Amino acid sequence: MSIRLEQPQDWREVENLTREAFWNVYRPGCQEHFVLNQYRSNPAFIPELDFVMEEDGRIIGHIMFSKAEITLADGTSFPSWTFGPVSIHPDCKRKGYGLKLLRYALEKAKEMGIGLLQMEGNIEFYRHAGFDLASKLRIHYHGEPADAEVPYFLAQELIPGYWGDREGTYCPPAGYFAADAQPEAFAAYDAGFPPKEKHLAPGQLPQFCQSCGMPLTKDEDCGHDADGSINFDYCQYCYQDGKFLQDCTMNAGKMNESVQHKKINMAKIYDFKALNNKGAEMDFAQYEGKVLMIVNTASKCGFTPQYDGLEALYQKYKDQGLVIVGFPCDQFAHQEPGTDEEIAEFCRINHGVTFQLMAKVDVNGANAEPIFEYLKAQAPTEEYKGLKAKATHTMLKGLSKSVEKDSDILWNFTKFLICRDGSVVKRYAPTTEPKDIEQDINSML
Repeated sequence: MSIRLEQPQDWREVENLTREAFWNVYRPGCQEHFVLNQYRSNPAFIPELDFVMEEDGRIIGHIMFSKAEITLADGTSFPSWTFGPVSIHPDCKRKGYGLKLLRYALEKAKEMGIGLLQMEGNIEFYRHAGFDLASKLRIHYHGEPADAEVPYFLAQELIPGYWGDREGTYCPPAGYFAADAQPEAFAAYDAGFPPKEKHLAPGQLPQFCQSCGMPLTKDEDCGHDADGSINFDYCQYCYQDGKFLQDCTMNAGKMNESVQHKKINMAKIYDFKALNNKGAEMDFAQYEGKVLMIVNTASKCGFTPQYDGLEALYQKYKDQGLVIVGFPCDQFAHQEPGTDEEIAEFCRINHGVTFQLMAKVDVNGANAEPIFEYLKAQAPTEEYKGLKAKATHTMLKGLSKSVEKDSDILWNFTKFLICRDGSVVKRYAPTTEPKDIEQDINSML
């Protein structure tokens, strides 16, 4: 295995590698190969840090770097850098090649005097190369509140002290949005590669109908073009056979909220899929005809003892048709820091949990799990009783940094109860103990 600078004769092979590496990973199809194609002529591109990894005469990896900047509080710009896409051939993933390529490139960047890097990525991988949450360096992500802890926005000082005690906001360079800025050019470019099937898949960025806002979680949710191919921009209720079934409701990027909620209401809880805590896709269609409770959970929260009450309800009523599904979430005061495996072990040992646990998700914001967007649309307000519960509700509303809309979830252990016909009946506040929901459950069984 060797690492060297990319040469012009490598370009097509590297772009095809990038396409293979990212296909259906973050979205149906991918855009990263077009970004790379366009970036080489961008003034922000750094050719001295454009590396390929070879093995047995075949290119199996690639990484590129770009100049960037951070806007300081006084409006001035501070020089920084970013990198990506980082591409590893699918046959070579999870074998350590990506980390070797990244560490090599970071060392070369440091030798060039590059002092600070920030990027978007999975901290579980990039922490092994020295990256941590950018918020710890007081670098904020554009479009997010200054006090937000954005889990995918990472940074690293390659030269200690380069950033100092500054504070600022980072926006990805415009070149990374080339496919969005030039959709026709992107489509023509991608058509020059071998055909591949696009699909919606678990773990991708949230996809929504560009007309009504309905979550798109599987291919069947989408509309179709005149040739029968799937159109991943619109849902089946808005677009069929290459035609809109109603006027497009997008206006200057804003959705018509009444239509949005109407279309979200047309979805059913059984239309959704999500990853369980072992990484396997779970189809909620299997729970049709059951009474279903969905809860966002956390292991280090004052409400964590509610695991016991939830398990007690499950054991008492599971044979009568009650299903409980817990989604761990780390959006509230970092109270669910563990891995999916650690969370499951904690729940088993400390609370005897046997009901279904899912992979850790966001419940608010741009990366919210689609099923929670649906639940919030169906039950936008929660029930809480008594002055103490009301006071706690007010306190949590002040503490919750991820809340942007009135319907957003305020804290851990918000509960949604769905009856046998799939209707979302009620939403319960974190202060509502599981035992206090028993009467409602009984009435549905």
